[in-house]
Order: sequence, then structure tokens, then C-alpha cells
Amino acid sequence: MFKVLVIDDEPWSREVVKALVQWDELELRLDGEAEDGTEGLRLIEEREPHIVVTDMRMPGLDGVGMLKRMNEKFPAMKIIVMSGYDDFVYLKQAIRSRAVEYLLKPIDGGELNAALALCVQELKQAEQTNNAPWRTSFFAFSDVSAQEQYTSLRQKMEGCLLELDSAAAIEVLEKLGELVESSMPDKEGHNGLAKLARDFLSMIEEFAAENELDVAGLWPKAPSGDWRNAAQAIRELRTIYAEAIEQIGANRRKRLRLDIAAIRAHIDGHYHEPISLEMIAQRFYVSKEHLSRAFKSEAGENLSDYILRKRMEKARELILEGKLSIKHVAKLTGYEDVAYFYRVFRKQFGHTPGDLRREDQGE
Repeated sequence: MFKVLVIDDEPWSREVVKALVQWDELELRLDGEAEDGTEGLRLIEEREPHIVVTDMRMPGLDGVGMLKRMNEKFPAMKIIVMSGYDDFVYLKQAIRSRAVEYLLKPIDGGELNAALALCVQELKQAEQTNNAPWRTSFFAFSDVSAQEQYTSLRQKMEGCLLELDSAAAIEVLEKLGELVESSMPDKEGHNGLAKLARDFLSMIEEFAAENELDVAGLWPKAPSGDWRNAAQAIRELRTIYAEAIEQIGANRRKRLRLDIAAIRAHIDGHYHEPISLEMIAQRFYVSKEHLSRAFKSEAGENLSDYILRKRMEKARELILEGKLSIKHVAKLTGYEDVAYFYRVFRKQFGHTPGDLRREDQGE
């Protein structure tokens, strides 16, 4: 069984994670909980869990600081990051810390268990090989100095991929081409070039697969593999790396977007109940500030204004139907205080509910 530690300052959020995980099926067991980064690090050092599922925004030592220390002290530990904030700072730190997945709250059970399953798979592979395949050392040069330069470029490319830095990746590939032209003898040129180009091709294919990207469908024309010179090989690799990094970045940004349509649907179905920004934020496991910003950005109006508008539109519709008392209409649209309902209605439409009904009846 693999041990899991859950870190989140909200008790209800930890309960959600514990309830969603398929513990037995994934061969996992809960090995502790912490409500901030400081306590989390203490438990990590004490219990050495295999997997850490952590929030990013916490009091004291937050997720950013904690991930940095975890990456320094426990590089083999698997990390799944949760956040209610689609802030690039958090995603960037998650990438730097080799997080297996970055999940946006509200947490989806399928995504969480898929991420945990990937952690388990990588842990089992590590037990057998002790190295991820795309990070395995590769020897392409007979000259020791050239091989060291090649190894250094390969390591830099790993960082470029983890950071999704396309410009830096292309720069590494250009330096790779220069190294090949200056260090690989003509008699080794063709075969050696093919070996190292396939090594870099394997790296991006492995990285794309880890990020659930369909490599075969990403570029219409497969790499020729018949590279006659370094310029041709680097040109093809540049295209492949740039397209893969761009697509992986787009997929991650898409996953980070808050589902405003789902929030609207929730409001539309519950506007007659006591409902507020805080209640909706808690239901969708995000902060009030993030929910407010994201909703205004996509919907073009404040969330509270949207709730009020939906209530008033329904109230106007019910009043015009003429079947219910105004007091009953107020209750059906979420207002127990009829006097307050009158004030809100008049502010919204410029006349009272009674004026609207009399006007509709021709009085």
C-alpha cells in the first residue's frame, strides 16, 4: 500500500478529498492530514508518505513555499496540487516541483483518481527502474567533453519541458545542432545524428504522453527519421517541440478555467433559496475573490447582480401572470421580507410590484 498525506486548511475540503479517493482499488491508505504547510512538512519528514495531495493557498507556509522545500528534500515524492485559483504563479511552481497533476477546485473525483493512479504507476515503475524513461541518461558521443555538454543540454531540456518554455527549448535544440556539427566526426555523423535526434524525439513523446497529449495526432507529418544533417534534424525537432509545448500549455490553461456555465446553472436552479457569493464559493470550492473575478470576467456582470436580476425577472413574470399574491411572489424569489422585496423591485424596474400589476390589469 502507498501512503497518502492530505494538506488543506479547510476541513471540509480535506473531507471531500478523502471521500472521493478510491483507496482500496488504487492500493492507497490515508497516512495523515495537515491544515498548513508547516504542519504538512513536519508530517512529511516524520511519516515519509509516497504521495502528497496539497492545496496552494494556506495560512503560514503556503503551497508555493512548501512545494519548493518538498522538491529540495523529497524529490521522489509524488505531488498532486489542488487550487481554487487559476493563478499562473501556482501552476508554474507546481511544474517546477514536478507535480503529477494540478487540479482546479471543485475537485472532480475522476480527475483526482486518475492523477493518483498515475502516481501509483510511476511509484511502481520507480521501484523497478529507479528512473523515469524520458530522464534516462543517453550516450551519443565518444568524446567525454562533448558527452558532458550533451548531458547538460538534455537536462536543460527537461527544465524547459517542465516549465513549458518553448523559446528556451528551441534555444537548447539550436545549441544541440551546433554541438553535433562541431563534435561528431563525419564517419559517425549520420548514425550518431539519428541516435541523438531520436533520443530528443523520445523525450518529447514521453512528456506528451505523461500530459495526456495524443502525439500521433499533434503533427500531421511524422518525423522522417532519415536525417542527413543536423540542420534538418533540428528543424523537425523544433516544430515538434514547439507544437507539443503549445498544446500542453493550452490544455492546462483550459483545465484551470472555472466552469461559469455550471455556476450560472446552479444559480438559475436555486435563486429562490438563500444564496450568496460566499455560499456559491464554498459549493464550488473556490475563494470568494476568485469566484467574483472569474464570474465578472466571463459573464460581464457581478455575481450578486446576476442573482438579483434572475430573481427580479422571475418576480416580474409571476406578477404579470396574476395568479399569486405579491407576498407569495416575494417568497418564491428568495425574499422573506416583503418590504425589502418592494424596495429592490422598485430600484430594478422603476415602479413597485403593485404598480406593475395595476398597469397590467388596465387600472
